[in-house]
Amino acid sequence: MNLRPLFPVSVCTLLLICCTGCSSADAPQEPVEQVTVDLGGDGVDLGDGEPLEMEDSSAAQTGTKKKPARRFEPITLGSRSSTAGSKSEVPDEQTFDNVLEALKPLQIMLGDWGGITFKKTDGFSSVETLDWVWDLQTNPLQPALVMQADKSRYYENARLTYLTDKQKYQLTITNKDGDRRIYEGDFSVPVTKVEGDADPNILQTTYKLSLSLVDPPNERKHAQITLNQQNNDRYLFEIYDLRGDSVARVDTITTRRKGTSFAKSDSDYGDKTCVISGGLGTSQVNYQGKSFWVCCSGCRKAFDADPEKWIAKHKANKKKAMNQ
Repeated sequence: MNLRPLFPVSVCTLLLICCTGCSSADAPQEPVEQVTVDLGGDGVDLGDGEPLEMEDSSAAQTGTKKKPARRFEPITLGSRSSTAGSKSEVPDEQTFDNVLEALKPLQIMLGDWGGITFKKTDGFSSVETLDWVWDLQTNPLQPALVMQADKSRYYENARLTYLTDKQKYQLTITNKDGDRRIYEGDFSVPVTKVEGDADPNILQTTYKLSLSLVDPPNERKHAQITLNQQNNDRYLFEIYDLRGDSVARVDTITTRRKGTSFAKSDSDYGDKTCVISGGLGTSQVNYQGKSFWVCCSGCRKAFDADPEKWIAKHKANKKKAMNQ
């Protein structure tokens, strides 16, 4: 007679239950793997010096099994999301606003001016007239202050803007022969507000913007230019040559405003705030029965081209200022 072992199934089942029911606390613990994400590099450090294992498409083709790769999404700080390795993108509107904000201290130069050179030719100084206005249309992402001159021995026109990538101001000067020079630099004396002698309630803007020649390179003549703002109605255009390791001033154009001073402050002109630049409005434009102020002919042209855009931005800026 064949004797069967007693409870074969029950014993196996019991063993299985016991193994399955073992507490994880009783099992030896593996050390926790520390993962560190290096935002500044190209790879990911897992704490053991080994690079993160990535999926290999060839493994799928050959049928070779491979440990699933862990994935980390690229982290983008302060900008719109982008793929790993690509440059952070700045929205067009933000680029425009950053450039405009950097140029605001310089818009004190807006308007009509008359200049006279210190250096004389045949016993006479050179006299010129010039006009600074906003240019918001030539390059919509790169607003600029532009100047047109008449009878100047040094320039026919100039374009002053701000380079957000370099964090420098850029001045491009073209003379009557069409020769172009590009200067870059920053404030050597910061923008300061001081009380005026005639009226202490009218604040006067002073600064020095020093720019060095970058194109054409290795040129020593007129290698540096300084815009030396004395007050709201007077600035000096100073020209320097390189001589050895130092610079020597070769001429100064003393420039005085034609007409009335522009500014009492840089932030609040009340009802006369320019709808585009935020500066002091000097003339009015109209749209759908409403009047708005603009500070120069350049802003007038930009407004006429797209009034709804500038009115919307103006309202948004006023709302933002009230909430601050």
